[in-house]
Amino acid sequence: MMSSSKSCRALCLVPLLLLGLATGSRAQPRRKAAGIRTTVRVELLTDRRGAPLAAQRWARAFEQFKVSLRIRRGIGGERTAVREKITGRNRQVTVIGKLDRSGRILVPGKSFSPGNPTALGTWLKELGTFGAKGNPNGQPAFGLSEGQFNSLFETLAQPVRSNLAGKPLTEAIAALGLPASLGLDLSRLGPDVTIPPRTNGQGLSRGSTLAALLAVRGLAFRPQRTPAGKVELQILKPPAGSKTETTTWPVGWPPRLSRLKTARPLFQIVPVELEEAAFLDVVDAITEKTGVPMLIDHHALAARKINPAKLTVTVPPKKTSWFQLQKTATNPHHLTRDLRIDEAGKPFVLVTPIQVKPINRK
Repeated sequence: MMSSSKSCRALCLVPLLLLGLATGSRAQPRRKAAGIRTTVRVELLTDRRGAPLAAQRWARAFEQFKVSLRIRRGIGGERTAVREKITGRNRQVTVIGKLDRSGRILVPGKSFSPGNPTALGTWLKELGTFGAKGNPNGQPAFGLSEGQFNSLFETLAQPVRSNLAGKPLTEAIAALGLPASLGLDLSRLGPDVTIPPRTNGQGLSRGSTLAALLAVRGLAFRPQRTPAGKVELQILKPPAGSKTETTTWPVGWPPRLSRLKTARPLFQIVPVELEEAAFLDVVDAITEKTGVPMLIDHHALAARKINPAKLTVTVPPKKTSWFQLQKTATNPHHLTRDLRIDEAGKPFVLVTPIQVKPINRK
């Protein structure tokens, strides 16, 4: 998680002469990646004894990888590292690894066994494509560097002032004013649809709004680091059962503070009495009285065959908080409300179906 304006920034060999001598194998051909030509080279550090038999096996593997190799004795407290240097359109990636006595190659966050050289070959190939940070898929923060993530987060934290209900999806996304450099490809949206009311809230940030708009079509987006190192946004269908915070950009983030400190107006105590009041009227009234937008995940409700326009809310005379009233209005209809914050830290509530966990019969 990050500081308030950046909240949640939020959300890581060789043909050898072991005693300090080195020899290189065939140099790796340069790979082209969006105008960047990348060369990868590897240095392995050993102790005095080294691992001569394993080194010979790795030497043959590296000949197949066509990667430049060097082996030498480690000096003092040398550590493993993966670095890159870019000069013009040329990128040099240098891997400093260790060859331990068991024959394993150790690099930052990874180890490779001589029994499975293919895994190392795959990793080296990814370095040749994506540079020192490697393949961004599956990495924390979508594989972006801290600087890249912070810059994107600030861009997506800018507020959206207009109500987008009733606009075609493509027009609504265009109204967000996202920089063209983010390369959002709207052709992946499919047939255009009209944005239903209560999909976005005025003043909520670009990031949460974009995620909510795409959710109307059951879609999502995620940042991706291109082989050239640029950050772009990709529209996709989220994997079933995935954790959105790691696979796609979520519709809002978990609050960093307590519920009361996050959205104090929701906890004001008020007198309430409702007799089969329209559910959507109750939603709108709570939003108007508290200033905390209450959004609806229309696609998820439709998948459960829940039509919010047909729901009603009955509450006997009592005093309660707006937050508790939200629960009273949603739970009887198998809905739940989730308090979230956008990229700028502004609170909102998202109404989604209650998730039914499968019964474990073991």
